[in-house]
Amino acid sequence: QYFDWYNNEFCPDAGIDPKTAPTIGLILQKSHINTKDDTHYVSLISELESRGSRVVSIYSGGLDFSGPVEEYFYDASGNAIVDTVINLTGFALVGGPASQDHKKAAQVLKKLNRPYMCAVPLVFQSFEEWQSSELGLHPIQVALQVSLPEIDGAIEPIIYAGREGATGRSVPLADRVHLLADRALKWANLRTKPVADKKIAITIFSFPPDKGNVGTAAYLDVFDSIKAVFAKLIAEGYDLGENPPMEKEAIMESVLNDPEARISSPELNVAYRMSTEEYYDLTPYATDLEENWGKAPGNLNSDGQNLVVY
Repeated sequence: QYFDWYNNEFCPDAGIDPKTAPTIGLILQKSHINTKDDTHYVSLISELESRGSRVVSIYSGGLDFSGPVEEYFYDASGNAIVDTVINLTGFALVGGPASQDHKKAAQVLKKLNRPYMCAVPLVFQSFEEWQSSELGLHPIQVALQVSLPEIDGAIEPIIYAGREGATGRSVPLADRVHLLADRALKWANLRTKPVADKKIAITIFSFPPDKGNVGTAAYLDVFDSIKAVFAKLIAEGYDLGENPPMEKEAIMESVLNDPEARISSPELNVAYRMSTEEYYDLTPYATDLEENWGKAPGNLNSDGQNLVVY
């Protein structure tokens, strides 16, 4: 009955075409709904619907959200009806902060097979405290609401709400609500975009720059791996352009001897050159390091006269 009302009455009145609109699934925390401390939820829902998106919101009586996901993110035929999922609780999908079941969460999310974002509401800090903090997000919250959800498979931990210092109630951070909506809709659109129109970047290791580390990795054959990825992309219909290098040696040549990458390559990533005088002024323990590292500027990350900061 709810979906009948939402699709046939609400969506037309809101200017949303339920047949073509992307659908964003939201996971909410019941305690915020019960206490009407839900302004941050309402703000994101309104933002998404104002951009022409359908929104399907779920919550659970406990901290296991797998049941509502299975019940409300699929249609009667068992097909997923959401294009992107955002967990607004900031907690792991199953078990919350105390008793996570990552194996069960991974099974549920793998079956759903949709981008899964876990947004972060500030808990241990007010908005003002977080803004003024040199540390950023509180370490406990990083562990509970960034690291643990990532084990489930969550991506893009965007802070989207804070606590008002005077009342302690949740308030949406407008610019971050906009960002969160942007990212969710971009993931939704990417899912339906033809593969030939998608743009993919493959990044490889090269740090420190200009030290012969391009494409190195312990016990891994990076360029053979890129070759395998290229073959898979072509098989799935991606456009790699005309005559892409398909052999390991050709891929290595295209990366290592790219004329644009070789021109003044040591200069490309230099953020700052620090003189030895400045280094000794800023580093009171510099002489203690000389026993193992020698005198500045040394031979590592140095141009012979200055310490080079990349």
